[in-house]
Amino acid sequence: MKKLTMIIMTMVLAISLLPVTSDAATKEMKVHFIDVGQGDAVLVQSPNGKNMLVDGGPKAAGSKVVSFLKEKGVKRLDYVVATHPDADHIGGLEAVLNAFPVTNFIDSGYVHTSQTYYNLLTLIDKKNIKFTVAKELDKLALDPQLITRVLYADEEAKDSNAATIVLKVTYNKVSFLLMGDADTTIEDYIRKKYDVKATVLKNGHHGSNTSSSAAFISNVKPSVGILSYGKNNSYGHPHAAIEARLKNVGAKTYKTPIHCNITVTTNGAKHSVTNSCGKGSTPIAKPSKPVAKPKPTKPVAKPTPVKPKPVPSKPVTKPVTQTNFKNCTELRKVYPNGVAKGHPAYQSKMDRDKDNWACER
Repeated sequence: MKKLTMIIMTMVLAISLLPVTSDAATKEMKVHFIDVGQGDAVLVQSPNGKNMLVDGGPKAAGSKVVSFLKEKGVKRLDYVVATHPDADHIGGLEAVLNAFPVTNFIDSGYVHTSQTYYNLLTLIDKKNIKFTVAKELDKLALDPQLITRVLYADEEAKDSNAATIVLKVTYNKVSFLLMGDADTTIEDYIRKKYDVKATVLKNGHHGSNTSSSAAFISNVKPSVGILSYGKNNSYGHPHAAIEARLKNVGAKTYKTPIHCNITVTTNGAKHSVTNSCGKGSTPIAKPSKPVAKPKPTKPVAKPTPVKPKPVPSKPVTKPVTQTNFKNCTELRKVYPNGVAKGHPAYQSKMDRDKDNWACER
């Protein structure tokens, strides 16, 4: 009997030393870049079934975002991140918060005087959602298999784009860099301070030439570039130079007006890209090189924000028949995206945030 006991104990020890077979290594993560028109909305579905929504597009896209989340089986949002309070990033979040329970809301902390932002904050308070202002190097506890980290945030910025939250999400060898509306000064800041190399890059500011510098793209070296913008938008997004820079580093570019909803699926070693329009879907079998955790080096001063200026172009709506409007509601019927200073319809009284762009959404 004593010998039998010893044999059993030996077997138990031997079994305990065997490699543990786990689904964790093969669990898939999905990151969806939702087609919301002129705006941003990104759904991250972690290997363990957690959900994080980064921005919600403009208000007009709110119902579309809600429908998309439901289609993907979302019942609860563990995190909602508002990269900054521009309407094309937070407008749709009111519909989202009314449709799903939300555990954590992460905000840039930049105070915007718009009614859209006020309504959102009021709803967060009403629903008693945990509200946190992002700080550089914050780590979001979305999933223990992921490293989800804030590489940039500045609530004291001089304008909303300069306050934008930059996130890096890493799943083993595959990583995602979500740039919000960060401009080249922010890009320079983070590339000098952190490891910005990433498999997938959601380019800053919808492909504007205020972002995605050649130096930054060269540092990131993405396999996939994502450009989220509205078809025939009045800002001229995206700029051809940005697409050329992505091509120069070997990145495959996907654009929401062409590819619609874009999904990157990964098991942490390999990744593939599909889209709801069925154009240019590309499985990528080659594993990415390991991505190191971001490590601070020498202190780098916060960049002095450079105000991104929309690129004026001819409006895609009606020709100019009226240049004087009682309020923004009336102006947006003719110019849905607002008007820049110098436009015949621009009136300083409707430029509430004094950024030389009146009635922007």
